[in-house]
Amino acid sequence: MGILNQFTTPLYDQLITSFENTAVPANDDLTALRSNAFDLFRSKGFPTTKDEDWKFTSLTPFLAEDYGFSSSDIAAEELQAIVNEALIPGLDEWSLVVLNGIIRAELSVLPDAALVTVQPLTKISNTAVLNDYLKISAEDQNAMVALNTALFNDGYFIEVNKDVVLDKPIHIIQIYTADDNALLQQRNLVVVNPHAKAELVETSVVVQEAGLLFVNSVSHLVVKENAQLVQYKIQNNDTSERLVHYNHVTQERSSRYDNFTFSLPGAALIRNNIDVILNGSATETHLLGLYLVGDHQLTDNHTAIHHKFPHCESNEIYKGVLLNNGKAVFNGKVFVERAAQKTNAFQQNNNLLLSDKAQVFAKPQLEIFADDVKCSHGCTVGQFDPESLFYLRSRGISEESARKLLVEAFMFDVTQRIENEALKDYVQALIYGKMENSFAEETV
Repeated sequence: MGILNQFTTPLYDQLITSFENTAVPANDDLTALRSNAFDLFRSKGFPTTKDEDWKFTSLTPFLAEDYGFSSSDIAAEELQAIVNEALIPGLDEWSLVVLNGIIRAELSVLPDAALVTVQPLTKISNTAVLNDYLKISAEDQNAMVALNTALFNDGYFIEVNKDVVLDKPIHIIQIYTADDNALLQQRNLVVVNPHAKAELVETSVVVQEAGLLFVNSVSHLVVKENAQLVQYKIQNNDTSERLVHYNHVTQERSSRYDNFTFSLPGAALIRNNIDVILNGSATETHLLGLYLVGDHQLTDNHTAIHHKFPHCESNEIYKGVLLNNGKAVFNGKVFVERAAQKTNAFQQNNNLLLSDKAQVFAKPQLEIFADDVKCSHGCTVGQFDPESLFYLRSRGISEESARKLLVEAFMFDVTQRIENEALKDYVQALIYGKMENSFAEETV
């Protein structure tokens, strides 16, 4: 049987009907934007393996089901218990609780409004602040972003005021619930103003009795002059989830952006897109990723860093550990334009296969148009070093413990860069727990 034509999937037809029947306020400034975005999605359809950026990731198996577009609510007492469970042990944090894309202010603990503005995205829907960042550029013809632009319901807006240095991270707790299969689309905007500094930690919880959850979310992050933003995304998801996330980052002069993405075994599909625009000189970007891919799971990381100005630096390290029948994709691109002289760019992707059935497709790329730069990239795919394994076994260490130690050493380049000790301990505990479960399943 050939690849299913995305234009004839029930979900595609449902989306057409839903958009046509959606009542849009006459004074809504987003009307034209939503219409243009949906026209783009209608013309392109869902991505297929014929699209270069989706060559190794077929959405077809994940779109075969019928999906609704409505979510369900949770009783206040139950929701509070979920939030309490989601807090990270030992982490001194602010918390922003978001239920199906809607901020629940009564459950959130946030910084003073004089320091940080936190609002539902719908509250700024008719302002230039939002409209400037919702535009789909001519270069970015991403069908999933277009779909989100046309049909997103809400999301969060976070603005860190000028000169504010937050003393602890904001933990964004995403809670999803639905009575049946559901497609949820959220749009977020974060602005860190000049000379400000902030950390964001995002985790998610699914609460549902039955059904599949497809989350197609888009976030815009703006790091202004001399500002700093550290973003942690911890994807410890349920098998019923399918996640497609697009992170668009714009950096202004002398700013710094750090992104940590940890994808753990769980969700059947994880697709992360990170697109960083270095829109000023002396900017600094660090992308660090760690993906553990479990049985019959597909995890796909696509990154792009655009150097447009001179004297900028980017550093990217992504490491993957593949278990059982897991499949991973890494596609990292670094673009250095002619004006971006004195660029220093490094990119590395390493993969460790713990099973003969695991698959990885890796493609690190550099496109350099400047002549006075320092740029390098590399990629490795391998299995356990038998000599190292033998050495540890000869010292009386069990095979399971030896394998765990080697995996820990492999991941060290990423985990040791987490400066917050409580967060580092939390992430490492999640990783070790997932590894132990996977090793136990292999021996059953």
